[in-house]
Amino acid sequence: MEDVYRSDQLENAIDFLEQAAIYHKDYEFTHRFKWVCISLHGALYGFAVNSVSGTNPLETIFKNTNKETNKWYLLELMNILKLCKNPDLIQVVNGKALELTEHQEKAIVTLNEYRNNFSHFGANGYSVIGSLDYVVSPVLEVIRFLGIESNNILYLPNQKQRVEQALSSLELSVKNENPVETEN
Repeated sequence: MEDVYRSDQLENAIDFLEQAAIYHKDYEFTHRFKWVCISLHGALYGFAVNSVSGTNPLETIFKNTNKETNKWYLLELMNILKLCKNPDLIQVVNGKALELTEHQEKAIVTLNEYRNNFSHFGANGYSVIGSLDYVVSPVLEVIRFLGIESNNILYLPNQKQRVEQALSSLELSVKNENPVETEN
């Protein structure tokens, strides 16, 4: 039997989210911080793309850089999120445009910087001290909105459930890492 790998934009976004959940829980993994950033960035990007791509992605998420050669490139994360904020691009009857809080915006910028540093290492070292959850929690809020609450993404059977499970797993992992102290 021949092994065949199949994926698409939505499946890729879901996989990134599931991987972020796996890496976030693995406190013993040396490169946990890096892989949570890369996976969470991939999930955020993927759900943003799926939220605005509609039936013709060339009209929204790609940019033609050379009319003669017809070369296209995918817009970067911050530009895709700008599109998600545009109510004119909502193509679903009950769909909603993205609205970000200042805290969410800052977390996304930080996540984007971490991901870019991890993915495009120069000839230098890199150290981060502290928890990642000041970035994870607000980014999860945005992913939850784009993936579930905006109603802009059409899912195949079982996909939406996987998204909800991965989000719940990550949210629980963040909560367990930073338990709220109660007064006695």
